[in-house]
Amino acid sequence: MEIPDNIRSRSVSPTARSATDRLSIAVVVLALAFGVGVRVFRLDSVPPGFHQDEACVGYDAYSILKTGRDHHGHFLPLNEQAFNDYRRPLLTYSLIPLIEVLGLKVTTVRLGAALWGISDLVAITALAGVMLGWPGAAAAAVFAAVSPWHLSLSRVALQGGTAAATVSIATLFFWQWLKGRRGIWLYLSAFVFGLSLYSYAVADAFTPLFLAFLALLYWREFRDAGSQSLRAAALFVLLAIPLAASFAMYPAQMNARFDSLSLLSPARCAGCTSLSVRLVTSAASFLGYFNPSFLFAQGDLGDHWTLLHAPGFGQLLPEQAPLIALALFALVVGTRRKTALFLLGWTVLAALPAAVIFPLGAAWAEPGKVMPTAWTLFDRSTATLPVTPWLIFSHPDSRHAVLAMVPWILLSALGFVTLLELTSSRPALSIALCAALAAGTLFHAARFIRSYFIDYPVLAAPYFQYGLEQVMEHLGPPGDPLQQVVITTRGSEPYIYVLFFGHYPPERFQTEGVIWRGSRVLAFDRYVFVPPGSAYCGMKHGTFVFSGADPIPVPPTISIRYPDGTVAYNIVSN
Repeated sequence: MEIPDNIRSRSVSPTARSATDRLSIAVVVLALAFGVGVRVFRLDSVPPGFHQDEACVGYDAYSILKTGRDHHGHFLPLNEQAFNDYRRPLLTYSLIPLIEVLGLKVTTVRLGAALWGISDLVAITALAGVMLGWPGAAAAAVFAAVSPWHLSLSRVALQGGTAAATVSIATLFFWQWLKGRRGIWLYLSAFVFGLSLYSYAVADAFTPLFLAFLALLYWREFRDAGSQSLRAAALFVLLAIPLAASFAMYPAQMNARFDSLSLLSPARCAGCTSLSVRLVTSAASFLGYFNPSFLFAQGDLGDHWTLLHAPGFGQLLPEQAPLIALALFALVVGTRRKTALFLLGWTVLAALPAAVIFPLGAAWAEPGKVMPTAWTLFDRSTATLPVTPWLIFSHPDSRHAVLAMVPWILLSALGFVTLLELTSSRPALSIALCAALAAGTLFHAARFIRSYFIDYPVLAAPYFQYGLEQVMEHLGPPGDPLQQVVITTRGSEPYIYVLFFGHYPPERFQTEGVIWRGSRVLAFDRYVFVPPGSAYCGMKHGTFVFSGADPIPVPPTISIRYPDGTVAYNIVSN
């Protein structure tokens, strides 16, 4: 990998530069190997349990594989109907070959997410190499490999990781085009940017903004490319047309989720009736994504339905903070002002869509509690805090701002290269600073990795509805349809776990009678989803699944426990 001319320092001898490159290559190889390893290690048990969105995307992939339709019966959907919303289908379709080969199970679904994360890890490293040379690639590889933000999202099958990977790959192709002006790279970039629209709803807003930013920042290059630029733009528009058509034909369905979460909507923010108050709240949300506590200390605090990150860690490592400051210093001095501006613009644009989406961590915020109670344990009569700009500022959502994850890493790499340049005339100082930086990074990375794989699973279990897989194992295959199974509704969308862990035939669910109440399933086959306490009193025979927070009328037949020993589910048969 050749270091671009504009970042070479005349004070560095060719011999020293060659030694630095060899060391950087070794670091890249080790970091990528470690990053791959921690993304595939213990996927079945860390996080413990299975998030409802993971179960949905996995079962939909299984359903499409078997019938060509998702579990709602839509044929090869371009917009996947989940529970009360429509989602982009790229992750779902990418899981189909894995499920065909490995079967429908937790490890398979999360392996698909891990492969997207690994692809992103490689793309980040290569992009840093194209922009900054081997030292920048080494720094980016290390920070991405052990990133609390990146690692956490690479191990759960949620759409954010897919969006980050597609944008990173498309941007890598774009920079390859800038470097050599070969049209194939620009066309590949346009294609993958178009594909990103089908990865995550946040990309619907981000990708057009980002492309407009690129057109403004590199207008001379696009102008000189002439027909290449026009053909690339046409390719992107062609890929965007199906999504645009869906918005035109089904505006209510396509916008339902955003309308329910938009901070610009009076219904979302109690007391935010005036536009000025809603704008102030959105501004507070935007600033929250640059809050040092979010970035380097506490990170995403989670919500009642999700705990993606190990508590007590920022989204980035503390050592990235001074490097990011050095990268911003490059905006003022040095030869990489345009690169610094590019990365800063990427970061800001990624925060804009997130700023107008209500962070779920602020929903029903409990007084005096930093980490929200898991929904299955949450007492819904609890007095909660009112929604205020400060509350929104204090609860940034790492999923909504997932597209800022990569530019923060690249800014850290730019800061590292800037540090090397500033100390190039004083080798002893350069070595000392790099050693201190490496020691701090290794310490905080090891601390995070240990917490993620040892401490975090105990805390995260209720948020991932741990125990429902064991419930399904206990219930066994469908038996007498008259022996009904009543499953508690305290968790989120329990029916999807019956479908996933029971390998329920998709054609049966699509064609047989399913009782719905709005977007919620009340019953199908022998399964009923109502409060089990009242059902137990009214039914002579059945199997009743209570959550650990539900009172039970008789001693349980079997109890399923969380990793900390508390009861997750009680099963009563009569």
